[in-house]
Amino acid sequence: MLIAIFLWTFANAFDVNSGVLEYWQPGSCRRDEYFDSATLSCSPISKMTGFENGNPLCAACGPNMTATLDGRDCIQRANATCKCSTNQIRLDRNINGMLLDTVLCITCVQGTYPSPDCTRCLPCDSPKSSGHVNCVCPSITHVRLQNYCLRKDDVVDWPNVRGTYLMKFRSENVDSYYLRNELQVAVHLCKGKDKTACEHLSNMCALTLYADGIACMLFVHNPMAPVWLFYSKQDTEAITSGTRISERYSLKKGDNVCVLDLALARFHLNGEFLSIGEPTLPCQLLRNVRFGINLRKKCRTTAAELLDARMELLSPYLVFKEDNKSFTHALPVFVRMAGENIEDISQQQLVRKFFLVDSVSGFKALPEFMTGKFTKAPGLSVLRYMKSLTVLVNVQNGEAHGKIFAPILITEYDELTHQDLLDNTDVTIDYKVTFILKNSDIDYDVQIAIGVLTGIALILSSIRAWSYYKRNHNGNPSLTVPLWFLVYAMGAVGNAITFVCISVCVYLLVFYKGQTVPYVLLPNEDTENMIRMYVTIAFSFKIVEMVGFVYQYWSLSIFFIDWEQPRTVQHQPRYDSPHTSLRKMYSNRFSKGEGKSTRITSDIIASKRKRRLPKSDRNASPSATSKSSSNDKYISADFSSVCTLAKTPLQETIDHNFPISVWRTFFIANEWCKLQTKRRINVALQSIYTLCILLVFDLESWMLAVPETSAAGRSPEMGNNFTLQYAICTLAYISVYLVQWLVRITFYERYVRNRLQKFVDLCSIANISVFILAHNYYGFYIHGRSVHGFADTDLPTLISDLKKEEDDLCAHRGLVPGTMDQTFILSLTQSFKSLYDKLMLQKDNVRTMKGNDTPSKSWRQLSETRSKVKLFLMQFLDHCSKDEDYIIKEQHILEKLCDIFVLDAKDKSVFYIDNNYSFNRVIVYGNEWLLATFETTVFAFFLALYDSYIFACAMTVLISQLFLIIIRCNVKRNLSKKSLLDKRFFM
Repeated sequence: MLIAIFLWTFANAFDVNSGVLEYWQPGSCRRDEYFDSATLSCSPISKMTGFENGNPLCAACGPNMTATLDGRDCIQRANATCKCSTNQIRLDRNINGMLLDTVLCITCVQGTYPSPDCTRCLPCDSPKSSGHVNCVCPSITHVRLQNYCLRKDDVVDWPNVRGTYLMKFRSENVDSYYLRNELQVAVHLCKGKDKTACEHLSNMCALTLYADGIACMLFVHNPMAPVWLFYSKQDTEAITSGTRISERYSLKKGDNVCVLDLALARFHLNGEFLSIGEPTLPCQLLRNVRFGINLRKKCRTTAAELLDARMELLSPYLVFKEDNKSFTHALPVFVRMAGENIEDISQQQLVRKFFLVDSVSGFKALPEFMTGKFTKAPGLSVLRYMKSLTVLVNVQNGEAHGKIFAPILITEYDELTHQDLLDNTDVTIDYKVTFILKNSDIDYDVQIAIGVLTGIALILSSIRAWSYYKRNHNGNPSLTVPLWFLVYAMGAVGNAITFVCISVCVYLLVFYKGQTVPYVLLPNEDTENMIRMYVTIAFSFKIVEMVGFVYQYWSLSIFFIDWEQPRTVQHQPRYDSPHTSLRKMYSNRFSKGEGKSTRITSDIIASKRKRRLPKSDRNASPSATSKSSSNDKYISADFSSVCTLAKTPLQETIDHNFPISVWRTFFIANEWCKLQTKRRINVALQSIYTLCILLVFDLESWMLAVPETSAAGRSPEMGNNFTLQYAICTLAYISVYLVQWLVRITFYERYVRNRLQKFVDLCSIANISVFILAHNYYGFYIHGRSVHGFADTDLPTLISDLKKEEDDLCAHRGLVPGTMDQTFILSLTQSFKSLYDKLMLQKDNVRTMKGNDTPSKSWRQLSETRSKVKLFLMQFLDHCSKDEDYIIKEQHILEKLCDIFVLDAKDKSVFYIDNNYSFNRVIVYGNEWLLATFETTVFAFFLALYDSYIFACAMTVLISQLFLIIIRCNVKRNLSKKSLLDKRFFM
C-alpha cells in the first residue's frame, strides 16, 4: 500500500513539474458535456437543462426552493435560512438517488462529526479526525486548535513565537493575525497530505514573498512537495531555454498565431481551486499580448479599488497548439524585491504563484493579556499590491524563428499604509511586455563598435594634439598640451558615440518594419537606457569641445594692413569760418595747375618703394636690400627709428599730405565681424523643416512598436517606441541638414554668393590685407593689396579698375607677381612672433579708452603703435626686413590630409599656398562639422531625455544661438583689442 502511494505521488509530481498538460477549450466540449475546471477536461452532464459554449445553463429555483448540493436540481427549503448547523449534515436525496421533498438537516450523533462537504457523518476515531466540536479532545494528549484536535506530539516542536507570524513589510513589521490563526493548522494538515491545505499553505508562502519561513519550508528544494511552488535553481537555465513550446508565431497582424494566449489558474486564499482561463486582472493585463511587440503601459487605480479587489492567488500558463490539440505550459514567476537590480534572471529563484493584492496578512494580532489569546485589529495596517508586472519573452533565432521559450513573469510589490488607505491614494501599476531575440546581443555590439571607434578617435586626437603643440609651443614643453588632447579626444569620442547610437537605431528601424518573421526585434528597456546613457555622455563631451572651441579663439590675434599711400598736396587743408562768403570760400581755393599729379599709379608705387631703399644699392633685390637695414629699430624701447620711417596721420597732415582714410579699415573690420558668426546652415529653418517632415509625412506612425508602417488600429495606450522614434527623428534631422549643406555648397556658393570669396575681393578693393594668428606660430594671411595702388577713389575710377582686371590689362592680385594666390597658411618663426609681441605690447601701456573722456595722448600713442605694427608687417611682406623673411611653397598631400606641418619654420617663416580659404577655421563659417555634430548631439540628447522631438528642436536652436551670441559678443571686444581699432565704430 505504501509503495502504491509513493508511486502515485511521484507520478503526480512528475506530471506537474513537466509543466505541459493537455488543455481542453470549453468550446470543444460536446452538447452532452461540460468543462470541468478542476480536471481541465470535458465531463458528461447528468441532466440537459441547456448548453452554451461548453457550460451548462443555470436556471433560478422557484420560491421557497433551493439548489441541491450537486447544483442539478431544486428542492424545498427546510427553514428560512436554508442552512444546517455546524454539527449537522444536509440530505436532499434518498439513498437510491431519488430527490426528497424537502432538505433534511440530520444531527451527527456523539462520537461523529460532519464531513467537509456536509454529506455524511464521520467517526471521531478515524485517522483523519479533525477534532470537531462533536468529538472529545483529551486535554492531556491533545490540544484544540480552532475546530481541530491535534496531538501534542505533533505540535511540540512548533515555534510559537512572534517571529513565526511576523510579516515583514518595508514600512513596518506586522504580527499578522491571519498567520496566527491559519498557519499552524495549514502546516499540520498539509503534512497529512491534505491537498487543499497544501494549496492554502503555498498561498501563505506567496503572501510572504517567498521569504525563508515556516510557510515555505515544505516546498523549498523538495521535488516531492505536495504542491509545485518552487522551481529548482539547478534547472532554471533548462526551464528558461526549453523548447517544449512548438507553436510558431507570426508578426503579421491578423494571423491566428500573432497573439500569445496566456491563461491564469485562480486559487482562493484557503487553497480552493477556482478556475483557469483568460486573465481577469484590471486594465486587461496579460490579455492580447501580440507577438514581437514590446508594450508598456500604466494602469491607474486607487487604494479603495485595491482594497475591494478579490483576494486570489494566480498561476500563469501559456496555451499553445500542437497537432490540433491544445496544451498548457506552466510559466515561471520571479518576484523582484523593491529596488533590486537583476542582471541574470537565470540565477534567481523562480516560483509558480503571484497575486495582485494582499488585503489579509496586514491585519495586526492584538494580544489579550487576561486570556492569552489574540484578536484581530479593526483596521488594516499595511496593504501590499503588485507595483509592476513584466512579461519577458525570449524568441528563438535561426531555423526555429517564430518559436519562443517559456515566457517569464516578473512582479514587484509595493505597500500602502493605513493612512494611504484613509486618503484613498492614487496607485499606478506598471505593465511591460518585452521580447528578446536570442543570440542578438545589441548591447555587446554597441560596446564593440564604440570601443573600436574610440580607439580611432584617440589616434586622431593625438595627431591634433601634436599639431597644437607644434603650432603653439614649437618644441617648448607645456602642460596645456595634455589638456587639449583631452578636449580633442572628448569631442571625437562624442562623435563616435553619437554615430554608433544613431546607426544602431536606424538599423533596427530598417529591418524591423515590414517583417513577418522575427529576424530583428526591438531592444528592451535596459538597452534603451544604455543608449540614453551613451547619448548623455556624448552630449557632455561635445559641450566640453564647444567650450574649448570658444576658448581657443577667444583671444584671436588679427591685424588689418592698410596698403594705401598718402597723397601729397601743396597746401595744407584750410577750414573756413561759417561766416565766410561764398565768393571768398571758392575763389583761388587751389592754384591753377597745382595739386595735379601727372604720374600714373604704378609710378607712384615705384617711387615710394625707391624712397625706402638705400641710394647705394637701388638695383638690388628686395631680399638683399633688407639685409642692409638694422633690426634694432624694432626692438628699441621707444621705437623711435620706426617712427622716423612711418609718419603718423598727424605728421602727414602737417606735411601737407592727405591723411589716409580709416573708414576702409573699419569697413573690412565690420565685414569680418559679420563673417565671424555666419553659418552655412540656418538652424531655425533646420528645426522647422525637421518638424514639417515628421508631421506632414505622418512619420509618427512609424514610431509605433509594430511591424506595420501605418497607424491603423492604434490603441490609445500605445505610445511611441524610443528606438524607432530616436532613429526616425535623428534621421530626419540629419537628412534635412545634408540637403541644406548640399544646396549651399553646390548651388548657392557657386552661383549666388560665396561669402569667403566676397570678403577676399573686398579686401583687394579696399587695399587692405588681413594678418591672422590662430596660434602662436600658426595663422593665415589674406593678401588684399590693390594692384591699382590706391583704393580711395571715385566710382568711375573704381569701375574702370575692375574692368581692367576683368580684361587682364593689369597685374594680378596674388602675393607672388603673376599669380592669383591671395590666401595663405602661415608657419612663423619664433623670432618673428617675439618681435610681433614686443610691438603689440605697447598697446598695454596706453590707458583704456572710455568715450569722450579719452585723452588725446592715448589716441596718439595707440595710433603710433598701430603704425609701427603696420610698417613692420608691410616691410616683412615686401621682403624688406633684414632678419625676418619668408618663403612661399605648396603643402604636401600628407600635410593637407592631416592638417599638420612636417617641417618647422626655423630660419624663415613659411607661407603655404591655400586655395580653399582655410582662414575660415577661425570663424564659425568654417567649423560647420563641429557645429553640425554638436547640434545633432544636442538634438539626440534632448530627444532621448524627454521623448519629444518638438522640445528637442527648440532646445537645439536655443543652445546653438546661445553659443553664437557668446561668440558675437567676444568678436568686437577681441577685434578692438588685437587690431587696435575703436570698437565704437563697429556695427
